[in-house]
Amino acid sequence: MNNKNMNGNFLNFIDKNKGIYISILLILLLFWVVFSLNRIDMDVYFLSLEIVIFFTLIYTFISFLNFKKELDLKAKIELLKSENSNLKHTMNNYISDLNEYFLMWVHQIKTPITAAKLITENENLDLNLIKTQLFFIEDYTNMAMDYLKISDINNSMDITNIKLDDVIRPILKKYSILFIGNAISLEYYPINDYVISDSKWLSILIEQIISNAVKYTRNGKVSIKYDKEDKKLYISDTGIGIRSEDIPKIFDKGYSGFNGRLNQKSSGLGLFLVKEISKKLSILIDVESKIGEGSNFSIYFQNFQFCKD
Repeated sequence: MNNKNMNGNFLNFIDKNKGIYISILLILLLFWVVFSLNRIDMDVYFLSLEIVIFFTLIYTFISFLNFKKELDLKAKIELLKSENSNLKHTMNNYISDLNEYFLMWVHQIKTPITAAKLITENENLDLNLIKTQLFFIEDYTNMAMDYLKISDINNSMDITNIKLDDVIRPILKKYSILFIGNAISLEYYPINDYVISDSKWLSILIEQIISNAVKYTRNGKVSIKYDKEDKKLYISDTGIGIRSEDIPKIFDKGYSGFNGRLNQKSSGLGLFLVKEISKKLSILIDVESKIGEGSNFSIYFQNFQFCKD
């Protein structure tokens, strides 16, 4: 391939400088005619010819090197232009995504803020309701921060042995206010097993799934079970469930589905974060759900391989 490029470059060089070589040939031909007509010793002509050919070869060699450098420089400039264009395109998409998400986020966070304001204006002030709305505000804020960090996830990873109970228990404690407020019973027993992952990002992944289970369940149950042999974590609920046509799209950014729009609780980002983190941690996520019966999320830790791409 390199030889083909070299031959192609040399032919381009000759074509670009053909005027010079044609001029040299015409001059040599003219001198040959002059020497022949004047019966001058042709040895002098051939000596002159050798000198001209020698300097022509030197000129060709030096000029070709400069020509090749010029081509290489042009190729690098074109590559830089292409990379710059791609970076601009990527940055424009990133800014567009940010604008799109934060417009949605501002609209979403207004709901608990408005609800909290209405509660404070009521004479019979309910502190638990205020705490719940403040919880949603904090939850949406943390989600926005996680969204901004997701692009730099590889640089902030600390892959190690993690005890699953140490990840799950703080999440359950954090969401206890929603468990109580929505009258949800919890089925969870100590797992006492370890997985290889990043504690912070795994916590965000599991939290988003538990968050969805609690937000869409009332007077029901959330179960967290673990299969040690297959290293599978199951998080299920008896909530409103997900429509079958929504399941393939629930991990898409900004997709809240019918249930999210109906209940005005979905930012359309939580499960997108789950998908992005699961790819980085080489975790497989499976979803089963039926309307009116609930949902089951399966998290597969088997065959862990750290994803750098």
